[in-house]
Amino acid sequence: MIVVTFLLLIAMLGLLAVFDASARINKSETDVADAQGAVRYGIYQMTSTIRMAGAGGLYVTEAVVNAKPNGASGISVSGGTSYNNVAAGTKITDAVTGTDILVRPGTDMIQIRGVIRSPLLAFDHQSGCSAGCVSAGETILVLPVAGDTTIGQVVNDDVAQRPQFAAIDAYTSSITGAANSMFVIMADGVTDLHVGCSDPNPQGVQRYPQPLYNVGRLVAKTNLSAPGGPPLDARLFSAAADFTDAQAERINAELPSDGPLPPTPIQTAHRVGVLDDIIYFIAMLPTAGPNADPQGLHPYLAQGIRRGDKFEVTALADDVEDLQVAYGVDLNGDNRVSRTGAPNPPYDTDTNSSIAVDQDEWRPNVAGETPFTDGEFQTAPTPLGGHTGVPPAAHCPRLHAVMISLLAKAHDSDPTYRGPAASGYVLMDVPVSSGAPITAVPGQYRRRVQTLRINLRNYSFQG
Repeated sequence: MIVVTFLLLIAMLGLLAVFDASARINKSETDVADAQGAVRYGIYQMTSTIRMAGAGGLYVTEAVVNAKPNGASGISVSGGTSYNNVAAGTKITDAVTGTDILVRPGTDMIQIRGVIRSPLLAFDHQSGCSAGCVSAGETILVLPVAGDTTIGQVVNDDVAQRPQFAAIDAYTSSITGAANSMFVIMADGVTDLHVGCSDPNPQGVQRYPQPLYNVGRLVAKTNLSAPGGPPLDARLFSAAADFTDAQAERINAELPSDGPLPPTPIQTAHRVGVLDDIIYFIAMLPTAGPNADPQGLHPYLAQGIRRGDKFEVTALADDVEDLQVAYGVDLNGDNRVSRTGAPNPPYDTDTNSSIAVDQDEWRPNVAGETPFTDGEFQTAPTPLGGHTGVPPAAHCPRLHAVMISLLAKAHDSDPTYRGPAASGYVLMDVPVSSGAPITAVPGQYRRRVQTLRINLRNYSFQG
């Protein structure tokens, strides 16, 4: 009986061990699936925004921002201005709570601007700003009927046929003053600041013009579709747009590092839209309180949309440890963003990018590379101190793509996991300290990485 009992005990222990391992594997696989879903969702959200960068007519330098703009509010970068591998103490101010959200040290941030979250509207030649889009309190006008009877007309006051009007009203409905204001961009239809970029280059590739534009601040919601409102010829953006606002004037400048630029009168209004200012970063939970994370084990991918002088911050994906960003700039003028050095097997074999320093037109995708300045995103670098007048015709976009890489981990540590990613990945130019990547967190975690190269729809090449 003793022998039988002993054998049964061994069998039961074996069965329990199998059940325990099965339960742990099931939990680990669920966590891994969650991590994979997190990076996919994060990539999807960032991709849709980055592809729309510059919509509405912005300079490429103002549309994709890799360092804190001169005088920008709501962003505090510790030890400098670069968004590359930020230092401890970098923070984004949340417009909802009024508190500062810390950015995870060693990770990247990226700021995207353009008419992204609401419709972009075109103008006829008779509509536009009441005073040239240069002053505070201007109303942006539109004719009730535009077009010609022989080629077709648009009846703007037929609200039922203009769902985009209601979409803009809904998007701006939260504006109740300067504290949660939004930007509006008005582009000129006849003034091309960079005429040399508008025609096909010697290779036959069509490049993009750069219209004159002014940015204003909306301090009240729009009223395009409300029944009983003011007549439509005086109510398109009847929420007064302040084109003298300091934050808005700063976006008029060609480079984010330049100071504010006063508005220039718009001759013929071409298009108008609500300008979004969106920043992506890896946020840290507070170290105290109901959602405390004192050890920093659960960072998350966050999106901040500017509202007034702060950002409305939302969490996109939990347990995302790292965001790394590289920028594809056509340095040699061959109309491609690719590697400049020959492939070096067995590891450095990608035909578009390299894992060796300065062997491609992506930076900084390898440790030791210097990040691009805002002036390097275009040809003919801007003179020190910026322009004193209209930018020269040679300032064509050279930034054509963005590469992002996200690293997510399982929510819980798995002490039995000894895989190569258990202690963390080294992504792009992440600094390495004492042999361990700065993005690692204590414990053994299963991790997933996803990297994607994104062409800028408004600045990539057109054949």
